[in-house]
Formats: sequence, structure tokens, C-alpha cells
Amino acid sequence: MTGRSHLLIGGFAVLCAMRWHVLSPEPLSVCTGLLGSLLPDIDTERSMLGCRVKILSRFLAKAFGHRGLTHSGLMLFVVAAVMNGLMGPESLRGPWGALLLGAATHIAADLPTGGCQVLAPLSRSRLSLWPYVRTGGIGEIMLLVPILCLLGWAGFSGSGPVPSHVFPSAHHSRLRGHVLKDISFSS
Repeated sequence: MTGRSHLLIGGFAVLCAMRWHVLSPEPLSVCTGLLGSLLPDIDTERSMLGCRVKILSRFLAKAFGHRGLTHSGLMLFVVAAVMNGLMGPESLRGPWGALLLGAATHIAADLPTGGCQVLAPLSRSRLSLWPYVRTGGIGEIMLLVPILCLLGWAGFSGSGPVPSHVFPSAHHSRLRGHVLKDISFSS
């Protein structure tokens, strides 16, 4: 997929995760989610991010190839597990979690456009999903539109899976001109 398509899918997924209370609603999380949606393509200097760090892109392309280690779901899982172990599970609810979610959406979106080495470095085999579409072609648009519609529907319909959970910033909200203060319930 093109960089614009990755940005759209990653951005929608992060907003959807915020709506469903998987990620905390922070502006920095949106930014890191968008960065994460471009990050796996750092292994090619023809990408939106790779053309800005050509030396790193050339090194990664030569060492691992395009859609190799940077497109590994296994490596993404290992990074998440290490972050969880070092910084605790709350770290995955903020900007770091959004970065990983953006990268995960990138990998998933590349599966029908040629596939990825999802189990790298353990396996160099590419996993590819049907229907196969060309990057930048009409097929990509035909795949992108339903994905965005599904993410939009999932993110903006209903109140989410945990409607009783209230973030701390929501404790001081207005209701019909009255301020509700100091009302908190332990979870």
C-alpha cells in the first residue's frame, strides 16, 4: 500500500482504539500511531519515511530486504512484550501502544499487496492474503475503502465495550449547566 493509505488505516485504527478505551485519548498517541503506520517501510528509500533517512533505509534494505524484519509480526510481539515487562502494561495504553498499533496495521495492510515475512527472523517465508492487489492501483482503493468504512463504523458506533469506565479527565464534566465535581467510583 502507499504511504497515504497506511496513514489513513493507522489513523483510523488509533482513533478506533481510543474510542474503545484500548488506548488513552492523547494527541501524542495519534501522532505516534501515524508514525508507526509508516515505520515498517523504513526498509526502503522509496517510502515516505525511508526517503528522509536514506542511510538507514539502505542499510536495512541490504541487511534484511524489503518487507523483512521491519514487517515482522513476531518482532512486533517481542517489542510489545519487552515494553510490557520493562515499563508495565499501562505503557501500552499510551503513545507507545499507538506506535505499535500503527505498525501492526501497516503489516496487516501489506498482506494483500505482496505479503510480508511475518515470522522473521525465524522464517523468510512470506505470508500473503487474497485478494492480491497492486500497490497504488485501483485494487488498493477498492480494498482501502471497505477497511476505512469498517474502522469508521467500529469506532463511531455504540459506546464501546466498557461504557461504565470513565477516564480521570471526564470526572469534571458538565451536565445541563451543572458541574459534577469530585464524583469518582473506584474500578
